[in-house]
Amino acid sequence: MFRTKRKPREAGIDMSPEAIERRRKATAFAHAANVRQGYVHDPVLEDAKARYVAGEITLEEFGEEMRASIART
Repeated sequence: MFRTKRKPREAGIDMSPEAIERRRKATAFAHAANVRQGYVHDPVLEDAKARYVAGEITLEEFGEEMRASIART
């Protein structure tokens, strides 16, 4: 499992309230689309989503975790 944690500044991640809100809205939109297509709760993906919104991982790392989780199923 990927549990990459680093300081947001080291990763160059914008931690402003506006950036966090943009990430939250983007993941909420994607989640809603996935639910409409039959998404079943996956704790690994939900954890990755929360860490992405919080700025703990980059979008690229989030994508890697999603692909790895899907490959395991």
